[in-house]
Amino acid sequence: MNKYDRIIRTAQAKLKGVQARETWALPVRDQAKIAGHVTVVIGKGVRQKSSPRAERGIDQIWSNAEAALRAEISEAEKAKAKETQQAAAAKVAAKADRKGWW
Repeated sequence: MNKYDRIIRTAQAKLKGVQARETWALPVRDQAKIAGHVTVVIGKGVRQKSSPRAERGIDQIWSNAEAALRAEISEAEKAKAKETQQAAAAKVAAKADRKGWW
């Protein structure tokens, strides 16, 4: 159970980071993509040009990261519930196997 609790806590902390647009919460690959897009935005901004493609790319990375973390939390919660149910069923089965009052 502690394993799933740890996974859930970590994913929830990362989800809060992603929602606050903090890059530490992103995987390294996505951090590099964000850096590349930001470079394009800054470069075009200096030349007073818009860069909608780079801005959409940044937004897409954030939304994908949020969706992935929500899915990870959901799956971990399902696995924890399944393991809890199996442990309870095993406990009931063990009690049912006992014969007599002693």
